[in-house]
Amino acid sequence: MKGLATLLIAGLLTSVGALAGPLEMSFGGGPTAAALGTVNASIDVVNALITHLNETFAVHPDVAGSVDPLDPMVSGFAFRIGERIWLTDWFGVGAAAEYFASSTETRGAYDGSEVSTIDLALGAKSVSITAGGRAIFLDVGLQLAADAAIGYYYVLFDRAVQFEIPTEYPDVISAVPADGDVRYTGSVLGFEAGLSLSYPVAPWFTLGSSVTYRSTASGAVADATGEELDLVGDGTPDAIDLDGITVRLTFSINIDLSPDGEKE
Repeated sequence: MKGLATLLIAGLLTSVGALAGPLEMSFGGGPTAAALGTVNASIDVVNALITHLNETFAVHPDVAGSVDPLDPMVSGFAFRIGERIWLTDWFGVGAAAEYFASSTETRGAYDGSEVSTIDLALGAKSVSITAGGRAIFLDVGLQLAADAAIGYYYVLFDRAVQFEIPTEYPDVISAVPADGDVRYTGSVLGFEAGLSLSYPVAPWFTLGSSVTYRSTASGAVADATGEELDLVGDGTPDAIDLDGITVRLTFSINIDLSPDGEKE
């Protein structure tokens, strides 16, 4: 993945001399949403089990305690760094790297003949490399532009689970998350499209914001032994998809690379 990023950036820098156009270095970040559809479906199953246990032991004379359900994994934060070569006054091409993270956790216990702890922590992270273009279609001091890019997303998913059911529970329960701390990895391909609004504060400095929709394929993630993620142990792997929307605030440093240009 690092090699791919290096090649993309090196390719862009190599083309700078030939293109001799302005170079824009950008930095930005903001809240993001990701679908993680099958993961959240499994979280719903876990929450149904936790709710059932809470209701059961709320009226049990020998067991006290409760556990809060897990929040769905639908939001997080993303940070991006990129560069863009402006081929004309209104169109540029470039590449960017972005880090995204989302997590959820809960912890509680049931106190019966012994203490039974339920401690769940789930975290999804991705590092993406995207390449694409920006076209400015309105420039009235403020610049409104459309963005589009294709991307490669390397995904890490961490699960830390301790799920102890009190011995006072009378029946055998299926779909119980397996105990243990495991990291899963995988990758997916995707496409991004959005709108950006920029304000050139100075010839060399720009403030902006953007709204981007991301669509990715669903992909499996697996641990070091090759076993795929299956949160509830029902035999159906949980695929990872990162479909969602990201809102960013950005700032850019613009460098004139033309033979007679200088950074102002």
